[in-house]
Amino acid sequence: MIKLRVVDNFSSFKELGNVWNTLLQKSLDNDVFSTWEWLWNWWKHFGTGRSLRVLVAEEGGEIIGIAPFMLSKYSFGRIGSLSRIEFISFPHGDYNNLILLDKSPIECVELFLEGLLDFSDWNLLDLRDIRDDSMTADCLQKICSSKDFGLKLLDGTFCPYVNLPSSFDAFMAGLSRNIRRNLRKRLKKLQAKYKVEFKSQRDFSSLDKAMEVFFNLHQKRWKAKGMKGAFASEEFKGFHLDVAKAFDEKGWLDLRFLTVDEVPVAAAYTFDYNFKKYGYLTGFDPEFAKYGVGNLLKMYLVKDCIRKGFREYDLTRDFELYKADWATGVKKNLVARLVRGGLFAKMYCWSLENDFARWLSSKFGAHLTFRGD
Repeated sequence: MIKLRVVDNFSSFKELGNVWNTLLQKSLDNDVFSTWEWLWNWWKHFGTGRSLRVLVAEEGGEIIGIAPFMLSKYSFGRIGSLSRIEFISFPHGDYNNLILLDKSPIECVELFLEGLLDFSDWNLLDLRDIRDDSMTADCLQKICSSKDFGLKLLDGTFCPYVNLPSSFDAFMAGLSRNIRRNLRKRLKKLQAKYKVEFKSQRDFSSLDKAMEVFFNLHQKRWKAKGMKGAFASEEFKGFHLDVAKAFDEKGWLDLRFLTVDEVPVAAAYTFDYNFKKYGYLTGFDPEFAKYGVGNLLKMYLVKDCIRKGFREYDLTRDFELYKADWATGVKKNLVARLVRGGLFAKMYCWSLENDFARWLSSKFGAHLTFRGD
């Protein structure tokens, strides 16, 4: 018989670290954003004001599933408020999954939902960025079909990826003639004026120094557009410094730079995990935009992935224009929602699923505010 245990305090959550990644390696959805290092460091930096609601399924004294949930409270001006069950690391994790073994996965997911219903302190389950090809999505789809819980599974963001062939020549042949010509032309021009090299975090005096250079390049790109950039937030910087250190120790961090005359002008913050590269964030010096330094760095990364025998370069969620030239396919993230009750929760979900309401919200800057109480 499968039993459910609730982990709702910091020390018990920390203790799970001893078994978390071992279970994840055996799971059906082994993803870098589900690792203990990612979730634990996120909670350390952003958990204040939220409540842990990690659900652990056990059978015969062994853990067979984990639901990494949390409870967050939001307000919408004076109109209403939400108490929402979310995945830990929302909204910063590009993919979110339940950790499920091949043993009774659908039963585990049903037990997780039943366990949540035992708590009266939430009115909306809003689980975002679930990979459409995951066991988590498959189980939730079956539960939606049964209509036992009133759960809805909706389309979310698009996620482009590069399917990697066995050779770099084969990859280049798959690009359009125009892209191939531009890459070669720009690299040749850059090399004619500068000493061009590709470096990693290991070529810096410290990881802190390498990350600071990356932060600056990312901010330069966005400031040139008149925007703040993700790393204007010291909290976000601190989180990624801790993640980078933890991932570097595990061999998962691959922070790459394109340098001209020893000066970094483009950076790619990526993760190598489970024979796959995840491209999380990039940055470049706008003064070198005419050389397409971001694309030149990506070309180098693709070549390195193929050399390592990786099967995929995941460009992660959101189909921005700069990813379009490289993507060989597109996957989709899904959203699972369950309205527990309350008029505002129902109106909020309706607004998320209505095109006109989304346009109004975007135009007038209306959004939920995290309460943290």
